[in-house]
Amino acid sequence: MINPHNVLKVLSNLISDKLFCYSSSSIHPDEEHVASNFINVWSPFWKSIFETENTLDHDDELDDDDIEDPLPLTSTDEHLDPIKDTDYEPIDEYNLQNHFSVDYMKRVVDYYDEINPITGKRKRKWRTVKHRFKRVPNPQCIVRFRKYIEAGGTKQQKVDNVDIYVYDQFGHARHNFLSVHDIDLRRWGLKKARELNLNDFE
Repeated sequence: MINPHNVLKVLSNLISDKLFCYSSSSIHPDEEHVASNFINVWSPFWKSIFETENTLDHDDELDDDDIEDPLPLTSTDEHLDPIKDTDYEPIDEYNLQNHFSVDYMKRVVDYYDEINPITGKRKRKWRTVKHRFKRVPNPQCIVRFRKYIEAGGTKQQKVDNVDIYVYDQFGHARHNFLSVHDIDLRRWGLKKARELNLNDFE
């Protein structure tokens, strides 16, 4: 906490050093008024407490300009092949659900499965697919994409579709001044869930 007496002492010393041409005289009521206003303005600062927080996070403070000499690449870094190293990007349900739409998954699978009419085999290798669809981290995603396409999307996408459908039905009913009850919301949700083959929806 700040000691106001020390602040006033330092301020008094600064004023006497800077404005030495004024000599002390009797106190005028206007000067008392200015001093009173000064106290009112600065009293919240004197009563405040300053806290500092030390953290290990410094990403926001670090600018690219601060880095002058990046570390040189070693011989092992140059020979790493990120396409063969599938451990560098973890694949899980959360990533697939949040980063890829059903349309994107269909385009990836169709591009990967395209058959060469002359040879009867796939036209493209994984490297070509990875080059075209850079967001797909590894070939195991193609298997998951097929599963999601057959199911009509991920479970999260289906739940989102149910949510949108129920909200639209609710908005339509309210627009027509119809009363809406909990049972109506449940009925709309279950109806849409059945359409999307979301069997465990309650």
